[in-house]
Parts: sequence; C-alpha cells; structure tokens
Amino acid sequence: AVVSPQSAHYGRGAEEEEDDFNDARANLKEMLLPDKKQNNSASAMNHAHKKQQITSAQKAVWMSIKSNSLVAIAKFSGYLYTGSASMFSEAIHSVVDIMNQTFNAFGIIYSQKKPHSDHPYGFDKARYVYALISGVAIFEVGSLLTIKHGVTQLYHPTLVLDHSLSLAYAVLLFTVVFEGLSLTNAYHQAKKLSTSEGVTLRHYILKGYEPNTVGVLAEDSAGVAGVVIAGVCIGLSSYTGNPVYDALGSILVGTLLGGVSIFIVGRNYDALLGRAMDHTKQRSIVDLLESQSSVKTISDVKTIVEGPSCVRFKAEICFNADFITQSYLSHQDVSSLLKEARELQDEEQLEKFMKREGTVLGDTLALEIDNLERLIKRKCPEIRHVDLEADLGAPLS
Repeated sequence: AVVSPQSAHYGRGAEEEEDDFNDARANLKEMLLPDKKQNNSASAMNHAHKKQQITSAQKAVWMSIKSNSLVAIAKFSGYLYTGSASMFSEAIHSVVDIMNQTFNAFGIIYSQKKPHSDHPYGFDKARYVYALISGVAIFEVGSLLTIKHGVTQLYHPTLVLDHSLSLAYAVLLFTVVFEGLSLTNAYHQAKKLSTSEGVTLRHYILKGYEPNTVGVLAEDSAGVAGVVIAGVCIGLSSYTGNPVYDALGSILVGTLLGGVSIFIVGRNYDALLGRAMDHTKQRSIVDLLESQSSVKTISDVKTIVEGPSCVRFKAEICFNADFITQSYLSHQDVSSLLKEARELQDEEQLEKFMKREGTVLGDTLALEIDNLERLIKRKCPEIRHVDLEADLGAPLS
C-alpha cells in the first residue's frame, strides 16, 4: 500500500499537494491503528471498572445507613430504659456511622462530576476527602464523647440495676443481626473488588484504591465488636451489681472507635498525598512494554493513584529506531520514493521532500505511542491517563 504522495513533478499546485499529503496521513493512520472495536475496548473496560467500584461502594454505604438508622433508634431506647453507659456509647456509635456514611455518599456523588478546565483529571479524589472527614468525625464525635461519658460514669453511674436488663439484651441481639447483615454485605463487596483487582482481601483493605467499601467494612466490624463489648460489660455489671464494668464498656467502645478512626484517616491521608499503584501491577506493565518490538529501553517509570478508579502512568521510552523506520517504510512505495529522491534538483525541493516524509515518519512514531497506551489501558483498566515520553538521553538503535 502506498501512503506517501510521491510525485516527480514539483510544479503541481500547493493545494493539490497538500490534499495528497493529508490523504496519505489519513491512510497511514487507518492502516496502523486497530479497528474501532479495539480502539474502544480500553475505554469500555475502564468505564466498566469504575462503574463496578461505584456500584459496590453505593451498595455498602446505603446498606450501612439503613441498618444503622434502625439500630440507633433501638440503642437509644435501650439507653433511656437502662441508663447504661455502654448502651449510650453504642447509640452514639450508630449515629456516628450514619453521619460518616452520609459523608461517603456525598463523596461518591461528587466524584462523578465531569472533568472541566479547572479539574481536567476529574473529581475521583473527592471520595478520599469525604472519607477522611468521616474518619475525623469518628474520632471527635464517637471516640472522645464515649470515652468522656464512660469516665463520668465511673464516678456517677446511671445504670439501673434494680430491674431486668432484658430489654438491653434484646436491643443488643437486634443490633448484632442488623450490624452483621451490613458487615456481610460490605465484606462481599470488598471481596468482589479485591478479586477484580487481582489482589488479596487483606491487601485491598490496607492498600486498595476504593475507600468507601473498606470504610464501611471497618466501621461495621467495629460495630459488631462494640455490641459484644457492651453485652459483656452490661452482663458483668448485672451479675456483680457493680456498674463500673458498664462504664468500662463505654471507654472500651470509645477506644475501639478511636482505632477505627486512626485507620480510616491514615488510609485516606496516604491516598490524598498520592501513592503509587500496586508494584506487582506496575511491574507487569513494564514487562508488557519491554516485550514490544518498538521499545528498546524504559526508564523513569512513575505511577500515582488519582482516585479509586483512576491511575496515572508515566514512563520515558527509548524507541527502537530500526522498527519505527521499518514500520514507516513498509507502508511506502520505496521504489517510487527512491525515484523521487533522485529527481530532486535543489535545496528547496529537498527541504519539501524531507518535511513531508519526516512528518509521515513522525506520524508513525505517534501512532505507535497510541498503540502502547492502548495496550497499557487494556492490561490495567484502572489506568486512565498515560504519559509516554521519548527518551532523548539514550542513543537510538
């Protein structure tokens, strides 16, 4: 196939030559680029990956809001009936969970705003911001308040021990059921996301991109553990007649909330600073690039997580000049090109010839870069922005 508008007559009109030249470039792109279905596959995979993350996060968040709303009402009823410090702490715990998941819901909604000139990479990090706010809220409203209430109860207990605590136990049993359902849902969503990213659940909880599902999982785990603590401490106070155990339960629940807060804040603080993607995945991308005939060496590889479903990949590539040149020549009529070169008569014709063929050669390199970017996005759908630079520091082959 001939894509270069070779002509031995430079007397042709400039407009006619320009049309031939543009047709040649269009033909080159059509031959070197994959078909439209392959062009769109990487974009479709990334869209599906982002949609899966948002859907999983929404399911976990809304399930948590619904269950904690019912549980909070039950816990406050139990507290008003018994005066239990542990029950009060658990009621505050549920209210904080509702507030936190509301923050997360806002973060999910805000993150779906379309990019614009002021935020060209989108708003994916909004989910980290709101998750960080929820972690701070857990500490200030949940942990400090319940610990303070527990310490107060050590000196001025309000637990009513002269009547049955059956209502308190019924509330705790009710709470375990609903907290357990929400926890199970969050676990399944996190498991699904960790499987889709090809990492273990433990790694996903500690280093995964998605903050909301992991936040719900952590808070619901603390919720179930807090109910167990409250039940044990109320039971000890009922059995011994000593309300100190109940007050200690409030302090323990507050300490537990503080631990969850530190985990959530630390995880999202690290994400907002901009951490690299999983090193195993990064290595697999480098291996993929190094296996391409057009690539000679790769250097200065950097990645940064821009959001739960948005990773930016950057690398400098020393291209195999022989491959690029051969790719260019394979789409030329070399004999016609040689004939045209021999008929050049002056510097002006030589300059015009070199500019034209240099532009087509540059297009060949640009299209190869596009193909490499497409391969990267198909390998890792979470990578949405790829910056590949030609490494001018190393000599071309």
